[in-house]
Amino acid sequence: MQVSRSHSVAERKPKEPVAMGSWTRPTCKCCISRAVQPLVALELIENINIETKQWLMDRIQTEKIVGGAELMVHPGEDDEGNMLLVSASQHVLLRAAELQGLYKLYKDGSIISFSYRDRKNFQNSDNINEFLSLAERQFIILHTLDNIKVVDEKYIPGYPTQTLYPGEAIYSIYRYFGGSVAMYFSFLEYFTCSLMPMATFGTIVVALSMDMIDKCILFSLLNMIWSTVVMELWKRHSFVLSYSWGTMQMNSQFEEPRGDYKGPMGTNPITHRYQPYYPAWKRKVKIWLVSVPILCLFLGFSLSGVFVFFRAEAWIKAYHSENDDCWACALYLPSVLHILYVTSMNVLYKTVAKVLTEWENHRLETSFQNHLTIKVMVFRFVNCFAALFYISFYLQDLELLRKELASLLVLTQIINQLIESLVPYLHKMLIGKGTVLKKTTMENAPEIDKIKSQGQMPTFPGLFDEYMELFVQFGYVSLFSCIYPLTAVLVVVNNIAEIRMDALKLCHLFRKPFISPAANIGVWQTAFEMIGFLSVITNCFLISISPQVEEYCAENNITSKNVLIWTVGVEHALLAIKILLAFSIPDIPQWVKLRIDRVEYQSLQALKHKLAEVDNGHSRVTEEKEKRSDGITMSDSTESSLHASNSQLNLL
Repeated sequence: MQVSRSHSVAERKPKEPVAMGSWTRPTCKCCISRAVQPLVALELIENINIETKQWLMDRIQTEKIVGGAELMVHPGEDDEGNMLLVSASQHVLLRAAELQGLYKLYKDGSIISFSYRDRKNFQNSDNINEFLSLAERQFIILHTLDNIKVVDEKYIPGYPTQTLYPGEAIYSIYRYFGGSVAMYFSFLEYFTCSLMPMATFGTIVVALSMDMIDKCILFSLLNMIWSTVVMELWKRHSFVLSYSWGTMQMNSQFEEPRGDYKGPMGTNPITHRYQPYYPAWKRKVKIWLVSVPILCLFLGFSLSGVFVFFRAEAWIKAYHSENDDCWACALYLPSVLHILYVTSMNVLYKTVAKVLTEWENHRLETSFQNHLTIKVMVFRFVNCFAALFYISFYLQDLELLRKELASLLVLTQIINQLIESLVPYLHKMLIGKGTVLKKTTMENAPEIDKIKSQGQMPTFPGLFDEYMELFVQFGYVSLFSCIYPLTAVLVVVNNIAEIRMDALKLCHLFRKPFISPAANIGVWQTAFEMIGFLSVITNCFLISISPQVEEYCAENNITSKNVLIWTVGVEHALLAIKILLAFSIPDIPQWVKLRIDRVEYQSLQALKHKLAEVDNGHSRVTEEKEKRSDGITMSDSTESSLHASNSQLNLL
């Protein structure tokens, strides 16, 4: 369906609330109120047919049993406009909260899975604005709209030439990438604070001008401990956050299909719902025969760029040595050009990866996000770190490695800040020149005009690039900071500015995005942990090729083979220590685990009690049936004896 775009409505307290009479009625009379808060705005195509708009409104408000959504809808300015406002009644939101598996605060202080039947025992369940956050209510409506499918319609009313197929999503709404904004900002703050020890130690090393070998050994040990402890403590912290937010144990095994998921309609064998189905083997064929070869092709482009960079580096060094009048800054020209090439390839492949992942037709949104993340992560890792690994393991040129790492840190951070913040800001200033002038008049404007002004803002691109930037930063710090001690310092400075820039983007430059609940940072946790294991190997090898170690080996007649054996042995020992350290730190805090165990025990006891009631009910029904059966038998025998007595009397 041609829903050009949708956006969540920013929370505000309007001077004149939207009247109930202009909204469609909720399914239950107890949810009727004097005013309704718009939660989601749907902007349709320009000059949409009135018949089509009415059909869309009918599908939104009708009951789910006949293919609707049971939501409340407002026609916008008028029936002929291209705007629809969507909201939901309290009971519809509460039922959806139970289906989504949201965990909420119970009367005894524990956080358990919400139950609609037991809603009175949940705190603030009678006040929907307090019980469900604005983001949760908007996510529920978005999820409900995404799952309105074509049932038996052959074409769109008002547009007979646009055919429909069974199971097609009526509302093709843009799915925002990334998880919860709160989870991202928590991780960004945590990661920035965790860099302080590394930044402090790096500053001390530079100030004291420590020897290369002492610096490498100390930094390597610190990197191993830091990368392990930081991610393990974050795992604990994310469990605390998700438990307090009620998203720790959300129901994901019954996740609904994506809105863009396509396939022939069929009945789900578990939920018995009429849903589209696409064979898994076809998806695997697309992944292994198309997506993977295209990924390898782009990896080849990336490695070719590395080869050209080193050829240019060698040429510019030779030219500079032969020409004394050549500027010294020209030595950095190959690095600058290579970084620009790396950045452009990152942007290009991300676009290709989105198209490929959409074409693979993944059923669940989580599966879609995981495959997209893995594709981009593999390419980004090779594209950003291939040159550094080549310098470290093949050329073994620590001076060139230090120069390349410094160039990457400074230039990539500047480019990222320009792309993420300055470009949207300039776009807003150029496109919406009159926005500032209209602010004073918008204060007294109707509520619908305020909502439309929000819809004119650019779409929020999601948090994918922000997580990827942190992933690359983590790699720079844990893999190569022993060569360039100021790595953590530069990352801290960048992230302090990043926090403010991200807040600026969310609050002023983009439309308020739909935020899906998140229990953790997902596949990024595994990616960061893999970088931590790889850092042990990298740091051990960098120590082995340091000038001081080579000088010591030459003085004591230690061969390169013996150095390699010692390096592998130390690396295995450090990996073992790293694994033991990871297992020694529990993933879930003890107090959270106790509360979860108590909830599970109470749920088990409640289930036993319910089963006992059912068994008692069955026993009573069986006894009543037996009594009735015995009563019928006695009545029959009594009636037979009476007939026999009457026969005897008649004979007499």
